[in-house]
Amino acid sequence: MQTVRRLWAICISVGLVLLSAFPSALAVNTEGWYSSIVLPTFAFSGDWQTPLWAVIYLADVAAFTSLFSKGAQGLRLYLPVAAGALNVFWCYAFFRLNSLIAAAIVLGIIVVWTCACAALNFRKDKFAFALFCLKTLWFVYLFAVVVAIRQ
Repeated sequence: MQTVRRLWAICISVGLVLLSAFPSALAVNTEGWYSSIVLPTFAFSGDWQTPLWAVIYLADVAAFTSLFSKGAQGLRLYLPVAAGALNVFWCYAFFRLNSLIAAAIVLGIIVVWTCACAALNFRKDKFAFALFCLKTLWFVYLFAVVVAIRQ
């Protein structure tokens, strides 16, 4: 029974992450406006972006799986799901609307949101806590990149 519960947790987790990752990927457009901006020197090259996003999405799957397997409910599940939706909005604001201000605002909200995800899981799920801390660092980095962009 525990194995079945774990498999369901993995399937649901993958589905939730894909609900965020797929629309986010559709919003990304690296031609036109994006190719004309000057990224800060500390920004990772485009070759690193896809593998780093893959790590973040895998961390999300692992965090959700851990939460579902341990019977998490309420805000402990709602906040990470909402963070995924916010990820879609920041991609749209940045890559489609070409708005650095809107992207920075949404990224700032995501940083606070993922910190809340980590804090809610600090006592009950150390593994999810660590993964949400990793995700928070990633979004702090993205926020710094967006704020440092020159047009």
